[in-house]
Amino acid sequence: MNKPLWLISYDIACPKRLKKVYKVCSTEGWALQKSVFVLSVSRAKKEALCTQISEMIDEQEDRLLCIPFSIPEGSFHLGNKEDWLVIHSDERLDGFVF
Repeated sequence: MNKPLWLISYDIACPKRLKKVYKVCSTEGWALQKSVFVLSVSRAKKEALCTQISEMIDEQEDRLLCIPFSIPEGSFHLGNKEDWLVIHSDERLDGFVF
């Protein structure tokens, strides 16, 4: 089964909620920054994760963004290539789709 890549980012006002959301995202994905993650999961798993996170946050104070991570023509990455997640030996990335 091919697994697409997803970009999840959040801004959580409460430290307690922030820790909970971080824990969920870090168990399923790879941190690009403190609150920006790439996940390689099926669409159904992504929906379940977003539902789980939505139940943890306060929609009046917090923000959650989840978008498909694709590499459009002409895109490039500057910086340390060793840290770029697309070039990764982690078996959870097997079968990802751009």
